[in-house]
Amino acid sequence: MKILLIRRGAIGDVLMTTPLIRQLRINFSNTQIDYCVSKSCKVALEGNINLNNIYPLDDDAFTAKGVIKFIKFILHIKNQYDYIFILGKNWLINLLCKLSAANLIGFARESISRFILDGYVIYNDIERYQVLYYLDLLKVTDITDINVDEADIKMDLYISNTDRHIVDNELSSRGINDFVVVTNSGGNNKYERSGVRMLPFNKIIELLEGLVSDQKVVLLGSDTDMASYNLYESLLSNSNLINWAGKFSLPQSCYLISKCSHFYVTDCGVMHLGLIAEKGADMTCFFGPTNPLHVLPAYSNCKVYWGDEDIYCKDYQLYGSMNKDASSYFKSLDINEIL
Repeated sequence: MKILLIRRGAIGDVLMTTPLIRQLRINFSNTQIDYCVSKSCKVALEGNINLNNIYPLDDDAFTAKGVIKFIKFILHIKNQYDYIFILGKNWLINLLCKLSAANLIGFARESISRFILDGYVIYNDIERYQVLYYLDLLKVTDITDINVDEADIKMDLYISNTDRHIVDNELSSRGINDFVVVTNSGGNNKYERSGVRMLPFNKIIELLEGLVSDQKVVLLGSDTDMASYNLYESLLSNSNLINWAGKFSLPQSCYLISKCSHFYVTDCGVMHLGLIAEKGADMTCFFGPTNPLHVLPAYSNCKVYWGDEDIYCKDYQLYGSMNKDASSYFKSLDINEIL
């Protein structure tokens, strides 16, 4: 038997599929398990011992603009797989995967997917942890004797000794021993430009001002965060503030987080690195337009600040559509309470 998983991204979503990959491998130790993912998110799967092959596609291959690339890939793998698990929720991707002649397992967010897929899970409850939804897909196949362990939900990320060495050397060369990490990102990536999950400018500046007064603070993020982090750095002009946006790879960033004394983060891909690093109570998460129950596991034990439960709209997490602008959120967040 051969199995293919397909997921565009983003980073956090791909990381949350790794328990599914692991449980597929546990159930089918000798099966070929491959993964098709966007090139920008391939890093989340590199080194995963439960995968045989990773097929990275251009990010736009999963959009209407680049759909021909996706069709070419599906035709290329036609008749090669017994099962394809479609881990996104786009009905068009579900439809195009019919060209593969495989049994299709996926999510029925729209009614049309119920007719396209051979096995489907209704995706409509954002108070349920997303990882559990991925595991639900195992229950709707026609494969017998699958054991699904809903307690086995920790995410996987391969961190090499070289990754650890790079981070340790950087910390040592700068004489940094005790430090906190701050990430202000979310809703500002290759697929979205709203920045709606980021702390507003006045809130992040207030947080950073309070933190840098007596400790080293590392700003951690990707190249996408560079412009905003540069602005924070120039405004505060404090030697305790270290801007490392885009400096480290995903595994290196995870290892750096594991070494910090506390991790402050918004709902973004980097937040999941804190879960992998098992920061627990040493992790503070800020939520605005998203429901933390959907992206944080019950075991996380991290501090959660969410004051927008009365105005958030679940359509953002289900469909990516917003009914409010970014300035509507985080107004009730009291930074003094956190500090």
